[in-house]
Amino acid sequence: MRALVIKTTLLLAVLVALTVAALDLSTGISWVAATTRAVLGFAIVSAAGWIVGLILMRTALRRWYEEWRLARTQSRARAGR
Repeated sequence: MRALVIKTTLLLAVLVALTVAALDLSTGISWVAATTRAVLGFAIVSAAGWIVGLILMRTALRRWYEEWRLARTQSRARAGR
């Protein structure tokens, strides 16, 4: 799951950077400003993907822990019979 989030985030970040650079260069902005804005767009999308990845991993770990705890409780109940 985490690999999918990383690949999707990287793809979207590159697409955003290319789109921003193309739009800026087509309007006549200098290449320095276009590059700066493209890098900024890449960084924002990458940071958002990183945060989403952390949230997904936290949710997955919580689900795994709850299942593990439930299985442990059930095995103790069976052992006490």
